[in-house]
Amino acid sequence: MDAIYIILAIPVFIVCILIEVLWDQYKRRGYYNLADSLSCLSCGVGQQILLPLTGAAGLLIYQYLQKHFGLLTISPSSLGAWVVLFFVDDFLYYLYHRGSHRVNFLWATHAVHHQSEEYNLTVALRQSWFTSLTSWIFYIPLALIGFPILMFVVVRTFNTLYQFWIHTRAVGKLGFLETFLNTASHHRVHHGINPRYIDKNHAGILIIWDRLLGTFKEEDEEPVYGTVKPLGSFNPVWANVAEFQRLWNISRTTKRWSDKVRIWFAPPEWHPADLGGVVSVPEITREAQHKYQVTPPLSVSIYTVVSFVGLLLAGTLFIYIAHDLKMPFQLLYIVHLVMGLATCSALAEGRPWARSLEWFRFAALLASLPLLPHPYQLGALLAAVLHAALFVTLVRGKSLSMHATSPM
Repeated sequence: MDAIYIILAIPVFIVCILIEVLWDQYKRRGYYNLADSLSCLSCGVGQQILLPLTGAAGLLIYQYLQKHFGLLTISPSSLGAWVVLFFVDDFLYYLYHRGSHRVNFLWATHAVHHQSEEYNLTVALRQSWFTSLTSWIFYIPLALIGFPILMFVVVRTFNTLYQFWIHTRAVGKLGFLETFLNTASHHRVHHGINPRYIDKNHAGILIIWDRLLGTFKEEDEEPVYGTVKPLGSFNPVWANVAEFQRLWNISRTTKRWSDKVRIWFAPPEWHPADLGGVVSVPEITREAQHKYQVTPPLSVSIYTVVSFVGLLLAGTLFIYIAHDLKMPFQLLYIVHLVMGLATCSALAEGRPWARSLEWFRFAALLASLPLLPHPYQLGALLAAVLHAALFVTLVRGKSLSMHATSPM
């Protein structure tokens, strides 16, 4: 059900992003970085195409609990029930969001959303591929109260879509609305890595929960964006596994068995004593921040943009037809799209293995044609041939980018 709303929202997202890009160019603000934006959008595409695998279990559990253990029989025709659900859902999102900043294994999924060192509407779509594996736990109270799954999905999707517009630097403060709504100003604070902004403003739609529970912070100057430890990559696959690797390395390296377990449940700043102890957040200014940058040749940039647009269209099609595909075909589709998203960033970053992975992707697609449902075979063949021709024209034999890692 939520896929329907996402499909309808995609054109709106694209139009809003294009408007912000044009405004940014006109004002010469420099809010957009091509490689960063493609990385953010790639994370969003990956999240949506993986939802059939990562989100199904949570919805099934919710439906089972509501059906067998729901305390009340709630009708979707009740306006009062929708109002109550809106407030309770928003509060539970606040708890989930706050927990995702204070518990390491939850932060490992949520950190993806904060890794961009820019702040624009593409960052709103920078979502973890694994959030749905854990977030459903926080909404169990709604199932136990008895809210039908249709009502839950509608309200949860509305909450998510609302948060798109607050990921912008183009909107200032909004007067009295700032007192009860989560706004762009409030959410910029949430994405800041300045020590006074860390773990503040966890709201979904209503900022009242932060004000009541002591996690509110007013924006007194524009934050420095990103994560305290920069990712130093535009690869969406690495973005989604980097924090898990960090936790695994700490768990493997520390000597005490209790610390090996504790690291997964401790706050992100906690480290075992034998690995240096608690980490403090350093002061940082926008002038001192050295962002991770790449400078691909124009031909490579054109190819990555065209390639990403193709992947976006293919991903949108997948959201629409996934329920008609058998699981092996779904997995085949997902693997191909993820490989494509990884290659886009790898080409932009000048990774030496990027060209080989792209050739492998073409070969794998051609080899899998007989396995695809008949209506999609011709389309997949034409896409592979045209894509390969564009690759040879724009990328083959060209030097790739220079990239520099942030020293932070």
